[in-house]
Amino acid sequence: MDPHARAVLKDIPAYVPGTRALPRTESSPLVHLASNENPLGPSPLALEALARASSQWARYPDDDSAELREALAARHGVPASCVAVGAGSTALLKLLAEAYLDARRKAVYAWPSFPMYPVAARLQEAREVRVPLDGGGRHDLARMAEAAKGASLVVVCNPNNPTGTYVSEAELAAFLDRVPRDALVVLDEAYAEFARATAADYPDGVRWVREGRRVAVLRSFSKVYGLAGLRVGYLVAPPEVVEAVGRVREPFQVSAPAQAAALAALEDEGHVARTLHVVAEGRRRLQQLADQLGLPSYRSVANFVWLDVGRPAEQVAAELLRRGVRVRPGPTGTTWVRVSVGTSEEINRFEAALLQVLATLP
Repeated sequence: MDPHARAVLKDIPAYVPGTRALPRTESSPLVHLASNENPLGPSPLALEALARASSQWARYPDDDSAELREALAARHGVPASCVAVGAGSTALLKLLAEAYLDARRKAVYAWPSFPMYPVAARLQEAREVRVPLDGGGRHDLARMAEAAKGASLVVVCNPNNPTGTYVSEAELAAFLDRVPRDALVVLDEAYAEFARATAADYPDGVRWVREGRRVAVLRSFSKVYGLAGLRVGYLVAPPEVVEAVGRVREPFQVSAPAQAAALAALEDEGHVARTLHVVAEGRRRLQQLADQLGLPSYRSVANFVWLDVGRPAEQVAAELLRRGVRVRPGPTGTTWVRVSVGTSEEINRFEAALLQVLATLP
């Protein structure tokens, strides 16, 4: 690293994405089950909107994303002043950190969880409190509420990535009552649509925004809407939080075609319903496979499953990749891997490759 760069950068781990690779052969393409993408791809309506928007590439986009914000505000029953749009929910998370954290302030989050939480906090040189998940792979809300005293940001990933577990409405309501009123609670709901279709007691975090609580909800167009490559996410929060984020946001963050595609995807409820059906069936198959093989797993409500393969995770992931299937290994030294729900054929490929790997590795 450049010795002239900020010293804090040496403590920030590089984000490792579910890296793309060229197909091995035309007849046997690589199966991508590492990034929790929509197995059906984007909505046909979104693709049509993209084609229509292709003439806009020479023009700057609407910096305010006004049409998309209005549609999202109507969808969630809040004023447009409560909605911000950004280049993915991760970009909005980073903006929240820039707006609310510095070396004198504290950030609280569960662990293991989304790896960008520590990155966002460390870039601001904030004090971090990592609260370990409980024995069931769920947020330990009692410990998090205690740690929230004096915190500026408290992040709850719901459902949690990578475990797929969730915090119920009653649990979250009790937690919010315990968190100090001056802390901003960030509910990262990137996988909310999958959870809502699976668990009757999964909460809609926007409820607390409508009630005037200091709650900021992150949502994504990358998952259920299948627009991961376009980078569109949004924030629903009190107007003063949206204003603070706007002060640190760079201009023109979301392209005009991305805004148009997101608008169209939002209206294609049929595509969302088909996605939820495919994911529910694929998730059931993955969890059934884990049970048959005696591999511990958590009961996920997201579009991925977290499996204990009983061997070093990075080694198992590397062996699966050699067989044409990419999954996400857990942290170094662990035996857990995260497997995204794919199509039926992709799950078949994963099952065959996993059986080979488990038979080969000691």
